[in-house]
Amino acid sequence: MSRLSAPTRVPVGTQVVVHGTPADAAAPGSGRGLAGRVVREADGTYTVAIGDGRLVDADPDQLTALADPLSRLPEPVRSGAPRDLVTTRTLYAAAVGRPSADPAAPLTVRGVFQAPTAAFWSLRKPPEQVTGPGPSWLSWEVEHFCRLALDADPECLELLWSARPIWVSEAGRELLDLRPAFLSQTISAAYADHVLAGFKRFDDEHVQGEPRDSGAADLLRLLVDGLALLLTGDTGVPSAEHQERLASVRAGALPWDQVDSYRLELQQQLDDVAAASFLPPGPDISRVDAWLSDLRRRDLDASS
Repeated sequence: MSRLSAPTRVPVGTQVVVHGTPADAAAPGSGRGLAGRVVREADGTYTVAIGDGRLVDADPDQLTALADPLSRLPEPVRSGAPRDLVTTRTLYAAAVGRPSADPAAPLTVRGVFQAPTAAFWSLRKPPEQVTGPGPSWLSWEVEHFCRLALDADPECLELLWSARPIWVSEAGRELLDLRPAFLSQTISAAYADHVLAGFKRFDDEHVQGEPRDSGAADLLRLLVDGLALLLTGDTGVPSAEHQERLASVRAGALPWDQVDSYRLELQQQLDDVAAASFLPPGPDISRVDAWLSDLRRRDLDASS
């Protein structure tokens, strides 16, 4: 408890103990203070509501606060506008998908950004992913990205192994150096499930013609990349045979049942290669977690 002096102002609502003449007048002969709460202040005199509902007027030196007034709390750290996170805090971004023959065609860009560490202490957490600034630009917050990549998400691994980087920061280079930690035999099941879900969407939505053909080719290309990762730990350029078959799918030259047969063929190859792959059964979660913790710590130190 803190005894108040004359210059001290007591906020309305503060719990106090009243001493001296006001207390004696309210409870004659008790010789003790009376607990209450400040309900009004006027010209340096405080009105206190005591336990039995009576009101007592007292000077500041006749009051003892039961608790010091709350200090002014700092404003919570905000993560900023979603697009600002991408434009100012991107660690790594690259073009993905099949390069267009038209140099003026918009790129499909994927990226990884880092939200301020202190922003995670706010009730309003930073977004896990952000669309924009361009129409074909999607970015993940670094923690969310790491979780997806550790689960062998094909789109995340495609970004990590993209040969068309757009922006790479110092932390982005660290992320690229960490690529082997994300690789494991789980690529087989994760890629197969991802592509199967895409093919089912084509069937459920009755997508026909060029959108389905190009979309199926993009999905099958992911399976080819998955095979390469399981075999070599890198993606590289598909073999001439796969390039020819993928081009036929994209051009709509194959009936849909043959396209689906190609998917099943690649899926079986994934299963066979995973069983004999040099990759570990699971990703190196501890290594990725240690890097992410250090990244968060460095950002907090820099902001301090």
